[in-house]
Amino acid sequence: MPEKRGGDAGERPDDGDEPRHYLLDSDDYRRDLLPVFSEAVPVAHAVRAELDESCLDGEHGAFGEDGIERCADALATVDALDPERPDDGTRVFSLDRDGEDALFALLDAATAMVGENFVFRLALLDERGDELLVTIPHESMLWGESPPLPEAAVASIRDLLADRVGLFAASTVHERWETDDHAYRFETTAIVQSTLDRKTSLTYCSALSARHLDVVDGTTLVFDTPMGEKVVPCVTRERAERVANTVRSLRRRYDGTRL
Repeated sequence: MPEKRGGDAGERPDDGDEPRHYLLDSDDYRRDLLPVFSEAVPVAHAVRAELDESCLDGEHGAFGEDGIERCADALATVDALDPERPDDGTRVFSLDRDGEDALFALLDAATAMVGENFVFRLALLDERGDELLVTIPHESMLWGESPPLPEAAVASIRDLLADRVGLFAASTVHERWETDDHAYRFETTAIVQSTLDRKTSLTYCSALSARHLDVVDGTTLVFDTPMGEKVVPCVTRERAERVANTVRSLRRRYDGTRL
């Protein structure tokens, strides 16, 4: 059993006024894309869409004609608004009634295979132009920062996901620690293992993919994952309990199951 190197100082979430970054982790990004954006539309002022029109060329027919047609129709709906064009690929438009129609046409297009590339990046903006919600469909990524995203909107998104397999998780480092062999950090929903100099790292275990969790000898966590068993030495009993309790809480919020 490796011995501890860096004491037991866990890095706890900051409860101050600094912005908090939230990430969508879902078993079905396409299913949740539109409804999550819907929760933030009432507090948004404009939309910035970065589009790749080359995806609509005939050479991309493998994506399917229906998907290309959905994207072309969404583009026509946006361009009918006479949006601002800060560069060739970007459109910015106000979120009035017609703007909402254009936004949801883009979001609908983004759920098609070709649309995940056509809608390269999409952001809801507040009155100052700050980003409330952002998605990159081809990476199945969706995030927001509060502020400017109101905490009430964050709560609404979390309530929406309560009946789905999904989580709008605050990005934070729950804990950091070291053994003689590796450095570890429990960040957002994943335990990351690094070299002691932090030059290389990998996601060692996801709290949301674990099928079972055991605490061995009081200080070691053993995860059963789709990639096999993962052994995480937490060095101290107190840290092992904190990490295990946080993992279990995240899983209950994600899909209702208990580890």
